[in-house]
Amino acid sequence: LIPPLQATASPSSFELLVSVNGTNAGRFTEASQMVTVGVLESTYANLTVEDETIRPLEDISRDGSSSQNFILLNDGNIPFTGTIGAEMLDKNGALRNDWTITVSPESVSELAVGESVTVTVTLAPKEDVSRATGSLSITVSSGDDVITTYALDASTKAAVGNQGLLSGLSTGVTVSLFAVVFLALAVVARRVKRSGELQDDGLELVAPDSHTNPDTMGSRRDEVLDISSAVHDLTSGEVSQEEIAKALMQSMDLPSAPAAVPSGLPPGMPRARLPPAGMPPAGMPPSGLPSPEKSLPPLPLPMQPIAPVQPTIPVAQGPPLPPNGLPPGWTMEQWTHYGHQWLQRQG
Repeated sequence: LIPPLQATASPSSFELLVSVNGTNAGRFTEASQMVTVGVLESTYANLTVEDETIRPLEDISRDGSSSQNFILLNDGNIPFTGTIGAEMLDKNGALRNDWTITVSPESVSELAVGESVTVTVTLAPKEDVSRATGSLSITVSSGDDVITTYALDASTKAAVGNQGLLSGLSTGVTVSLFAVVFLALAVVARRVKRSGELQDDGLELVAPDSHTNPDTMGSRRDEVLDISSAVHDLTSGEVSQEEIAKALMQSMDLPSAPAAVPSGLPPGMPRARLPPAGMPPAGMPPSGLPSPEKSLPPLPLPMQPIAPVQPTIPVAQGPPLPPNGLPPGWTMEQWTHYGHQWLQRQG
């Protein structure tokens, strides 16, 4: 049983008729009794918003403040005496200290039954206030007992003052607006990307301030990109006979030609016993050699004669020089020809 508001305190405030009826296995029973109800002295107050259509505590300027009026009504059956407090909580119910809260009046005394008083709550955000929406909790207490509480949302603007582009919009509206703008930009960028085409009219191949026939631009582009003619000009694939002969001579390992015999002997070298000038060498040639007068049969000529190539015969180099250089009275030509004998004699 909950007595009506502002009921007078009395041991017999009203009477209540209690009637009970029931059935069981076809049997019916009913009983009733009059109960006298008494109401004790009780302290109770009710807190409501003065104007629910106005919400001044939302989107408060960061460098300003805002107030909200509440109506405190004594709905008990004795005069009300108590205090009024307010605090800001986050979404998890934890206390926030980034707001300055002022309550006027902070207490009432001997408020008569059925009487009301206006309570003004003022909020002012601090410099480090968070943009997250908080919950303003107003508590009415009498002694150690909490009589009633009231909660409503409170928030601050994103911009300082009234000069910001989005300062007049709430946080939810601002986020929604940015989302719409982002989606619009994404759609436009996608359409532009699909509609873009790469066009090449061949003008990049035409020299500045020159005049040409537009019909030949395609052929000129093909000629620039085709490098086969230039490659064929540089590498014909033909090798001349002279190039072949030079390559063969360079690859052959020919013996060194003997150096010409110098005139005169170096000092210390014995003279060789030579036959007198104009005399043939002693002895006869071996038997079986052909006679000088016998002619050889002519050789067949080749089908395509090849021009002879004069090979370059390297000149033989002499023995290494002694540590002290050429022997006294020797020339370089004599050392090239007789140096081996001198080295053998010197051991």
